[in-house]
Amino acid sequence: MQPAAKVFGQPTVKEKWVYFTGTASTTYDQGIGLCYNRDYGTAGDVDWERDQRVEVPSTSNNLAFAGVLAEKVVFSANQTSKWVKIYEPGSVCKFKAGKDTVVNVGYLTCLAGGGDNTSIFLEKGFLGRGSVIPLQTNTTVLESVQDGTGSMATDGFTLTVTASADWTVGQDTIVILASEDEGSSKIGAVGRYSIDTLTSGTEVIINGSSTINGATPDAALTCSYLVTDSDNDLVEGYLMDGEESGLITWISTPNAGDTDAAPMMGGVTYVNGGLTLAADFDFDLPDGTIYGERIGFILMGTLASYVMTLDLNTTGYKLAGTKDLTEVLTMDAAADISFLEWCYNWRHLAMSGGTTEG
Repeated sequence: MQPAAKVFGQPTVKEKWVYFTGTASTTYDQGIGLCYNRDYGTAGDVDWERDQRVEVPSTSNNLAFAGVLAEKVVFSANQTSKWVKIYEPGSVCKFKAGKDTVVNVGYLTCLAGGGDNTSIFLEKGFLGRGSVIPLQTNTTVLESVQDGTGSMATDGFTLTVTASADWTVGQDTIVILASEDEGSSKIGAVGRYSIDTLTSGTEVIINGSSTINGATPDAALTCSYLVTDSDNDLVEGYLMDGEESGLITWISTPNAGDTDAAPMMGGVTYVNGGLTLAADFDFDLPDGTIYGERIGFILMGTLASYVMTLDLNTTGYKLAGTKDLTEVLTMDAAADISFLEWCYNWRHLAMSGGTTEG
């Protein structure tokens, strides 16, 4: 027998109250992603709070996606934690988008490592917890430069853009994905900022702390960024469940090279381009810890003079199946990619561009 009345407009949601550790005097937007603090407390003790405490996504908690904020959360000047409601994976709810979307086409993955309020859903990572299928066609992005050819002034506030005539001060949002001063290898911080001033049609001053880590750089920073319409960036979507996606992160390669760099374990790392390197940049890929663990790298723009390499601690398997893989790939052009899976050894699953495996 049919029910007496059918009610539409009631999506499937999995609600949960969790204890969110954040930053005082900070507002966190509805729809951003959060991760569990799975190593909270004393390691040798039973502590159920590990399934209740959440924090902003980072490159160390990226394999513990909790869900998205169900509503805006405001921390006062003397408050660093509070109970909040999230929607867990398996829910149909609103998420904070960093890409234009088409209903039921493709998917986006949560950004990790950007600090407070930057865990929007952006490029593709792996399927699973932390990724979302859009269920709404929506135009969110006002401008996007993801190949490292953007320019941030030495003040860490002034961004050169293409055209900002239709942007709104105090409403639209700028996400600095990666930035670096080529001359001195001063790397700027990933962050999400509101617009303070539109000084001209091609220059924007962001609101908030300087994006620069450490001393003032010697020259303007090359950068990747996107600008979103913050009045139109909450999008209906299905939060995928299943295994952990590992989220995505965005990095800059140190200009001088770094042979000891460790990548985010799990998930997909997007690498800023647009740089002339003074030495090779090496990722030393440690052994995995979980069978089936997946890791991927995508270079977004050209690297000149030198290359980015992926080196294994333990010999792995090449695409052809032979166990003699030591250097996965050298990458120096936009859209060079490499994907691997841990099965007691790293197995190279896919590559595009770059130099042949070594």
